[in-house]
Amino acid sequence: MEIRKEVQAIIYNKFGNEIRTLLVKKLDLKNYSYRWRILKGGIENNETDLEALRREIKEEVGLVDFEIGNKINEYEFDYDGTLHQVCSYLVHIVVNSPMKIQTEEIIDAQWIPVSQAMALLFWKDEKDSISKIPTVF
Repeated sequence: MEIRKEVQAIIYNKFGNEIRTLLVKKLDLKNYSYRWRILKGGIENNETDLEALRREIKEEVGLVDFEIGNKINEYEFDYDGTLHQVCSYLVHIVVNSPMKIQTEEIIDAQWIPVSQAMALLFWKDEKDSISKIPTVF
């Protein structure tokens, strides 16, 4: 079985008194429907997790001013004969700057209140990761 190592960015920031997380809307190939997801991508060549996170965030939504925090979750799943091994990291936005979707895979990206994000996400592992966003910072 092929193994694909991936990183997932649990991107969050405070907007007024509310903590929000960044969700992207993209085609879920397993169900062939558009779903709200957490930004995730593969680790290329000899990249570290942190290098892959920085690249994926910049490539997919154009954000560059952020701090990568702790690894908060690890999970794996099998899809079409490939074992996906995912490490999730907290990512705090330092400066709120405009997002720019830069890939055709993503049709929308929005800052969503954490409680609402839990309801929008479909996959349990993604909900588990979102639940670890700090409530105070």
